[in-house]
Amino acid sequence: AYARSMKGPLKRVQCRDYEGALGKLEKPLGNTNKLLYRLERGLIHHYQGGFQESNRQFDKAERLAERLETRSVSREVAALLTNDAIRPYRGEELERALIHYYRALNYRYLQDPQGALVECRKANIMLAAAAAKAEYELSYRNDAFIQYMTGLFFEAEEEWNDAYISYKDALKGYAAYETAFGMSMPPVLARDLVQLAQRLGYDDDVTEYSERYGVEPPPPGVAEGCEVTIFAESGFIARKSQKEIQVPILEDDDTGNIWRLSDHMVHRYHHPRTYEKVKHWLKVALPEYRPSSPKVHGVRLSSGGQTASASLAEDLNAIAFKNFSEKESTILLRTAARALAKYTMTEVAEDKNEVLGWLANLFGTATEAADTRGWLTLPGEIWVGRIILPPGTHDLLVEFIDARGRVVEEHPFPALHLRPGEPVFLSYRCFQ
Repeated sequence: AYARSMKGPLKRVQCRDYEGALGKLEKPLGNTNKLLYRLERGLIHHYQGGFQESNRQFDKAERLAERLETRSVSREVAALLTNDAIRPYRGEELERALIHYYRALNYRYLQDPQGALVECRKANIMLAAAAAKAEYELSYRNDAFIQYMTGLFFEAEEEWNDAYISYKDALKGYAAYETAFGMSMPPVLARDLVQLAQRLGYDDDVTEYSERYGVEPPPPGVAEGCEVTIFAESGFIARKSQKEIQVPILEDDDTGNIWRLSDHMVHRYHHPRTYEKVKHWLKVALPEYRPSSPKVHGVRLSSGGQTASASLAEDLNAIAFKNFSEKESTILLRTAARALAKYTMTEVAEDKNEVLGWLANLFGTATEAADTRGWLTLPGEIWVGRIILPPGTHDLLVEFIDARGRVVEEHPFPALHLRPGEPVFLSYRCFQ
């Protein structure tokens, strides 16, 4: 239902009709989808250039997500009887971290660099807290990309030691990313780490990282030029859809012990085999991500004859897929328990009255639906590109490249005024 309600806004976002997209967003009456409403509005305002209003929406989203951490008992009971989609949407860990990424960008555009740094710190504190109290073991415990962005923003403010710590944390984060999500570290991070180690006089670190990553430190006395960094976003994050599965209730199963039997059913789902003496095939609805191939496979920056390639810094789709796979058994356990409760209720009703049993079965079937909600305006990937230009006024072109090397979209940044020692941060979204 939520995805259907977002078809109109998403079409307008793709056409960059942000005012039309905002007008099409349906304001929810209760808390069920209120967080999503704030998230979608916050991001659309960001792309529209309304950075203060974007931060206002994201601030509301952040505070609402914190309140929703305290679960409503009545909603939990209702969800057990109907489906997970009736529970107030509390946001995935990745979604809640990205609130701070966009707020940090907003603050940079609003000429408030310290505000941006506060958001970067908050993102990683939030992820650490979420991982500590999660009911499942998550690979996404530290956002390497946001750590890297934190380092860039610290370095821009000449807070060298804090920047160096953030870069090293990003290095550890990308090592974890490679294991969990199959994503390598952006090569530009190694260059930043070596250059900053040299500035701080950490000669042993310069030697270690130079040899490990094949990065040569810049020779002393060479003019650094002006650094332009762009956060280039591409595509859309994968959407959840509903799939229906059937798991067996065996004749000797104790249907009175719902949670124990639900645990058995999770095992049966993950270890299918041919079963004998099946009493009933229980149909349940589960969310799933359907993979889609991204259209953009590279990003290129060019200015005045110079070119530079951007690196993939955050694969939102890979993180979303992995996170979901780690939660899938917990979701199935809860879904199976709900379906078993409805099945037991139907059996009891049928024993008392055939029509009552039919109604109970109809209720169970009609209310079974997977929770497929998510923050749908998010990109699928975030790239980081860096180009070093001499001081002065420059035109910069950003090109999004497909797998065959063709430009699928380009965006100019005309007349950038670059001053010595003042890094420039830009962002742009390609919706392909």
